Order: sequence, then C-alpha cells, then structure tokens
Amino acid sequence: MSSESEPIQSSSPQPAIVCREQGDCDDLDLKLSRAWLRIAIAGVFAGQGMVFSLALNMTPPPFGSLPYWILHGGLIFSSLVVMAFLGGPLFASTWGMLRGRRLSIEGLFTLSLLGAFVGSVVGSVTGQGSVYYEVVAIVIAIYTFGRMLGERSQSRMKLESARLRERFERAEVLQSSGEWMSQAVAEVAVGARVRVEPGAAFTLDGVIRSGVGYVQETALTGEPLPVVRRVGDRVRAGTWAVDSRFEMEVERGAGARELDEILEAVEGADGQASDLQTQANALIRVFLPLVVSVSFVTALVWYFLGSWVDAVLNSMAVLLVACPCALGLATPVAISQGLFRLAQLGLVTRDGAFIDALARTERIFFDKTGTLSESTLRVTEVWVEPDLPLPRADLLAAILLAESSLAHPVARALVQYLQANEGDAACTTTRGRAGLVVEDLHLLSGQGVAFRLQVSQHFYSLQVGEASLLPSEADRLRVGAQLHESQGKRVYVLIEGRVAACFVLQERLRAGVPAIWQRLDDLGVYASILTGDPFPEVELPSHVLLEAGLSSSDKVKRISAAREAGQTPLFVGDGINDAAAMTQASGSIAMHSGTGLARSVAMAQLTADRVEVIPAGIGLARDLHRRLRGNLIYAAAYNAVGMLLAALGLLHPIAAALIMLVSSFWVTARALKQPSCQ
Repeated sequence: MSSESEPIQSSSPQPAIVCREQGDCDDLDLKLSRAWLRIAIAGVFAGQGMVFSLALNMTPPPFGSLPYWILHGGLIFSSLVVMAFLGGPLFASTWGMLRGRRLSIEGLFTLSLLGAFVGSVVGSVTGQGSVYYEVVAIVIAIYTFGRMLGERSQSRMKLESARLRERFERAEVLQSSGEWMSQAVAEVAVGARVRVEPGAAFTLDGVIRSGVGYVQETALTGEPLPVVRRVGDRVRAGTWAVDSRFEMEVERGAGARELDEILEAVEGADGQASDLQTQANALIRVFLPLVVSVSFVTALVWYFLGSWVDAVLNSMAVLLVACPCALGLATPVAISQGLFRLAQLGLVTRDGAFIDALARTERIFFDKTGTLSESTLRVTEVWVEPDLPLPRADLLAAILLAESSLAHPVARALVQYLQANEGDAACTTTRGRAGLVVEDLHLLSGQGVAFRLQVSQHFYSLQVGEASLLPSEADRLRVGAQLHESQGKRVYVLIEGRVAACFVLQERLRAGVPAIWQRLDDLGVYASILTGDPFPEVELPSHVLLEAGLSSSDKVKRISAAREAGQTPLFVGDGINDAAAMTQASGSIAMHSGTGLARSVAMAQLTADRVEVIPAGIGLARDLHRRLRGNLIYAAAYNAVGMLLAALGLLHPIAAALIMLVSSFWVTARALKQPSCQ
C-alpha cells in the first residue's frame, strides 16, 4: 500500500468484547445473586431465631412440655440448616487456620458460633440457662457478606483482564507461501511478519517495516492524540492503527509483551488490607488465645465449684460474650454509612479498606490524559487568511463536511467547534450545501486528509493536517506569528498548496481541577502527576510535581516508593497503563469513562468523572476513621468486661440480652452519625 494516501476509513478502533465461553459474562452476576439470596435466607433465620429466643428467655414454657420441645427443636434445626447452608466457607477457613498454625478472625467467629450453639443446646436439654441460637445465623451472615465482597472484586478484575487479553489475541501473519493468515498470538514466533489494517489493533510488540500513519497509543502512554509512526519505529500491543496499513516484525511474542507485563502485575496483586483490619488481626492474635484460656479456666472452676451444667453454660457464655458481633455489626454499619456518603459525592466504592486509604493518605498521584484532562480536545483559536480565493464560510463549511466522516480525535474536535461556533458552517449537512461539493476525500497517512472542493463552477484542492504539509518552515513561522496561543497542536488548512487557515487544539482540564490543589494542600496531602505523555501542556501550581513520558512500570516504581515511605499513596487514573500502579497503591480511583480494566482494578470510581470531589472524600473518610477507631476500642473493652462477668457467673441471661441490645444501639447510633466532609 502506498504511504502517500489511503482510501477513507470511518470505522472506529473499538472491537466487540466477546466472552471466553458462553455465559461467562453473566456468570459473576449469577453468583452474586445466589450469594445475596443465601445471605437473605440467613437473615430470615436470624430474625425468627431472635424473636423466639427472646421469648423463650423471657417467658419460657414448662420444661419438657410439647410447646417447649417444639420451640427448642425448631431453633436447633434452623441453626443446623444455617450452618450447613452457609457455614462451609467459615469452617473450611477455620480448619485451614488450625492446619497452618496461625490465628485469624475466622477462629474467633467459629468459637463464638460454637459457644452460642453448644451453650444454647445445653440450655435446651437441661432447661437451665438461656439460648442464643440467632447468634449462629448472625455470625455466619456477617462472615459470608465480607467474603462475598472480596470475591466479587477479584472476579470482576479477572473477567476484565480476560476480556482485554481476548481483544489482542490474534494477528494477521505472513506465511511461507506468501499468504496472510489469522493466527493466535501464542503461535506467532519472534521475527514473523505481521500486518495491521486501518482501524485494527496491534497485538504484538515489534518494529514497523512498512507503512506510515497515525497510531492511537492513549491507553498505554496517556498521549491524547494519535502519533505518527514510520518504518523503523517500535509499536506495542494494545495500540491501534488509525489511518494506514502497517507491516511489522515481531520483537516480543505472547507472554513477553508490555501488555502482558501490565496484566500479570494486575492479576498477581493480592490486594491491600485496611489499617483497621491489620490492627484487628494483631489484636486477634492476642485476644483469641485469651478467650480460649478464659473459657477453659471458667469450665474447670465451675465444674469443681458447681455442676457440669454450670461449667458448660458459663464457659460457653464466655465464648458467646466474646463474639465479634458488636464490632462486626457496628463496623459494617459505620462503613456502609461512609460508603453511602462517598457515593453521594460521586465517589462509588464497595470496599471498606478504601475509606481507610482515604483517611490515612499523605500522597496522591494523578494520571493526566482522561483523568485531569478530558479525553477530547477543543479548539482554542482559529486563524484564517484574510485574502482567500473563496468565501470564509465556504472554506469552513467544506472542512466541516470533510471532517464529519472521520473518527480521528482531531476531526471530532474540529467538527464540534465548527458546529458550535461558525453559524454558516454549522448549516452544512453530510449531503453538503447548495453550490458546495466535497469529492475525492482521502487520507494522507500520518499527515491528515485531502479532498477536492467544488464551489459553483470553481474547483480547489484542499489539505487539512500536520505541519509537514506546509511548503516551507517560513510558512509555519509566519502563521505562528499571527497566533495568540503559544501552546497546543496546530492543524493547518492549505488551498492549492498555500496556507489558508490554522486551528489550535488543546487539552481541556476537567471542571473543578484548578481548585483541588489548594484543598489537597490544606489537608496535608501532597499531589503529583504521572503521565506517559512526553510533552504535556498543563498549567499547574509550582508545588505540584509533574513527571512526563513514564511507562507503566515507571508509575509502579513511584507508587512503591511512596508506600515504602509510609505515605499511604492514592492513585487516580483511567487507562490500561494505570492498572498496575493501581494495584500497588494503598487506594485507587478510576474514572467512570476509563477502560474496563482500570475500573475493575480500582477500589473506587468517580461516577461523573468529577475529580474535584476527592478532597471532600478524604475529609469525610478521616472523620469516619476516627469513629471506627473509637468503636474498635469500645468493642475490645466491652468484650473484656463481658468475659469477666460471664466467667464469674454474674452475667444473668436477661442482663446479657439487655447489655447486647443497648451496646448495639449505641454503637449503631454512633456509626450513623453524620460525618463532616471538611
């Protein structure tokens, strides 16, 4: 194919996403629906167990009577059903904890569950003591809910990663017979010749051996505009040929591509535990042996001082009172309230660890293109030669008509501007206008477009595109002297080889971005910008660091260094090249308009792409974080006092129920307190 020109291509480089297997795309939603159904069933059992247990504790029927055994038998059966229906993962995790000789929250959940169940069964069989069968369902439901959220996040990330791999899994390869054949990239050897058509994706890393034209690299580099690639230039999998056919020699095959390195970093990420969870795990390593020891000593003491029934009931009461339900119920309520408030701001997440990251962060990193700036360009200045061979309105109308059929981001920016700001040109439709006809429209690979314009009985040759179309450097300098904008991309219009007009295009910062730097500074959060764009044109305050021309691995290094410095870094991005950095950050935020991989990896999303809400989210999280810490201290104190009273046999069943009720009400009310956003 000639490097001079190509027939017009209007297809957009966005391939269809196909599931790996039939039904894969719906499988995750189906699993989540089933999980919610199972939790709902457990909630129903917990509710009815609470009602009947309270009734039995307050006004029990005569021991041994038919109503007594019906009620107690029903509660025992319902508890066994819940344990069989939902308890498998909890029991399996507890068994794994024992085999691994480690201590975890699963052990405390299981001890409390067994304490409540065994103690209640002994109470039912002997007619002495109280019953707490509802605790079985509550404990399992809380554990299952937390487990489901974690699995959901991992499943969505893996699904998006698999979808992205599938987009770039085949290539057109030159065979020894001279024919081109589609092959899986895994079968393509280094050194093979691969062809990429206009509008198609590069699926392997290599060097261009034939062709010149635009390549869209935004997802990997952050550059807002397609860049011109020629023979000898390197291209990477994950980019798109815009206007020309390329032939390339493969340098890095499947598994060694830069795209594979990014996806492996994403898929290999283990996720980060929240600070509160880390503290809770540290407490559990001390608290769990203490609970077991106190329960065992209580059983021994009461066996010798009282009866075996007293020993079982009081030792089980210790395990029951040590149940993490107070903390396990209060913390989710507080986190849910915080997540709801963040969602009201436009920062949506289902991960409670994200609140901790927001509260503790001292450093925030932003991607530039598509994050701080909009993904589209805008025309900021237009210069038109006053001495034209045709009316200005006809020239602009012709440009609008020609560019309307193109999918290039520059073409979209020109069309948007002309339709909004040039009244006469905006009246032009795709069919043209009276006395004006555009014909022979074709692409100039890596330069722009060319066409013939008929105005009445006159014909003109027009070109729209790069500075390389200009006859001389003097023309570029002459036009530049007429412009007010010192930055931005220049798009030139030539009539019969002479410069007739020039458009200046620039990135546009999102609304509210200029105001966030001072707000972050007030919060003590240091902001930096990491971008793959080698020549960014963004006006920033002097204290905001901007690093340009970074690869995905470079961004990861910056994030890792901040984590090692204890700065709890946040990363805000939108592209494929941001995904690996997101997995290394303590907290990550994706733009709603970003790539599917970035959204699936990130802990949160900005639903309306409003980055200006991030400082408010940090203030809200800090307020909530203080209350969560208070709840953690309260729960530890409550459990310690309750265990002591239970061990001494001083915790009457009714008093225990009232204490648990008041405690839950107080902690819940505190959790629902309206946090300030600062």
